[in-house]
Amino acid sequence: MPKRTAASIIETLVVLAIISVLVGFLLPAVQSARTKALETVCKNNLHQLGLAIADYAETQTKLPPPGNSHLVGGWSIEILPYIEQKNLFERIQPGGTILAAPDFLLRQPRIFSCPVRIAHNSTNPGSMDPSCYIFVPDAKRKKFSVFDAPLAVSLPWASGPEMSEGSILPQVGPHNRGYFLTAGFDGGVEFRGTNAP
Repeated sequence: MPKRTAASIIETLVVLAIISVLVGFLLPAVQSARTKALETVCKNNLHQLGLAIADYAETQTKLPPPGNSHLVGGWSIEILPYIEQKNLFERIQPGGTILAAPDFLLRQPRIFSCPVRIAHNSTNPGSMDPSCYIFVPDAKRKKFSVFDAPLAVSLPWASGPEMSEGSILPQVGPHNRGYFLTAGFDGGVEFRGTNAP
């Protein structure tokens, strides 16, 4: 019987089938790990923003002033010195219109961005980044939460967007199954929404 020196076509196909099955199992795991990593960035940013607003409230003995969707100002501008963005804060003229905002304000600082939310955003060149987070004070402006911005909401980041909790929760959040991440005075981050885990 002659000695074989090469693999048969059947053997090659079996090996390729096994490799395909292994890759098929591996790809969802890689995607899941990537999603978890993006959510971790969002959680960390939200935690830092919650702590910065709490520091602001302790220092100023009040919560940041309400924002206006057409003007530069509100919580997102007021807390800049508390998140190591004092140089940016000093360059900003609060009260200017969003449409006339200088170019350096068009892109939000990294701490204001949530990669999970950004995947859902669409921005036009020359327009301001939409906010990834929404400030949610209680009715008396004594307590607060910071939420992921609902997918249907697109407000400029430098306007200090605010909403009530009751108007956010019925909407769809940017995370898996439509839930939101939220942080409060203590900086703790939790899932909220009708489908929260």
